[in-house]
Amino acid sequence: MKMRLSPLRKQSGFSLVEMIVSAAIFSVAMAAMMGASVALQTSYAATDDYFVGEGDQLRVMDYFNTDLRRALAVGLNADSVTYNGTVYSNSVPSGATKYLTVVIPNYKNDATAPGTTNFPTVTSDKISYGSGPVKVSYYLLGNSLFRQEVDPDLATTDKRTQPRSIADNVSDFNISNSFITNPLTTETFVSISATFAPKYSRRGWAAALTSNTASRTGTTVGNKIQLRNLSP
Repeated sequence: MKMRLSPLRKQSGFSLVEMIVSAAIFSVAMAAMMGASVALQTSYAATDDYFVGEGDQLRVMDYFNTDLRRALAVGLNADSVTYNGTVYSNSVPSGATKYLTVVIPNYKNDATAPGTTNFPTVTSDKISYGSGPVKVSYYLLGNSLFRQEVDPDLATTDKRTQPRSIADNVSDFNISNSFITNPLTTETFVSISATFAPKYSRRGWAAALTSNTASRTGTTVGNKIQLRNLSP
């Protein structure tokens, strides 16, 4: 019996036209995938910047509100303030602008570990805490807002007395005061605000803030605070 050899099957492959079409489809798919990846990364970065900016705003207003509600004396748009005959001045670097100086009670002695409470003493109808009040300074340097708290119980070299940035990408902050006269007293209020980089535009915030277009030029937060502890 003779064995028949099956004929070789005809081998076939992609033609040149098919390869070109396949390459084109693959390129379009890869371009779409890369575009989606870039859009996703941009959205993630924008969302992250949004929450960073919102956190900066909340932190700054919390500092302003807390310090001004406790204030014994306030220097508006000034690098010094006088309280009980003593001048408290800012020690700010060259180029710093938009000063705010606040004197607050020294409720706690941080020189001890752990810290102890300074109980109030009354002298000549005036209440005081500890060895002396605490000076709080704010100033704008470049695009950063700095806060410095100088506690008389701490050494000048203590890192807790050094200025530190509480927010970045701040273009401006403004302070003004107003008086409201009631039948028995005149109340003093301070209006304070800070302008931050536009949300979702922090990388181009400087250009956006100076833009003359109808686009958003900044995010400003502020508050009006009654000064309840000022000396008469």
